[in-house]
Amino acid sequence: MKLDGATTFEEAIFLIVFFALVFFVPAIVVWATYSERGGLKNFDLRELWMHQNRIDKFAVIILGTWWIHSSSMIMWTLLRTVLTQDYATYSGIWGAAVIAKIYFSPERQHPQDPPPKE
Repeated sequence: MKLDGATTFEEAIFLIVFFALVFFVPAIVVWATYSERGGLKNFDLRELWMHQNRIDKFAVIILGTWWIHSSSMIMWTLLRTVLTQDYATYSGIWGAAVIAKIYFSPERQHPQDPPPKE
């Protein structure tokens, strides 16, 4: 921003792209998941934020936090203010969450477990 408070053209474009990442992309994902007529057929992400056909508040908080952190990392990278520690923190936090979900989910079956009863 200039000293007189005016926003430059590049800053305006950057802010538009950033707000689109933060607000419009998640809205499009939700719309595509739930829309019957306009949604994508093989694009169902409901299990990321649903539990027993109800919205899981904790999952929504985690997904929102991840999306804001990812958008912030993109913003810092574009502004050239990101540090190596930021990348390490990002991958450590979200990598640990993904690995924990993969290896410690109750749905994960072990070879010695009997098949689930239906």
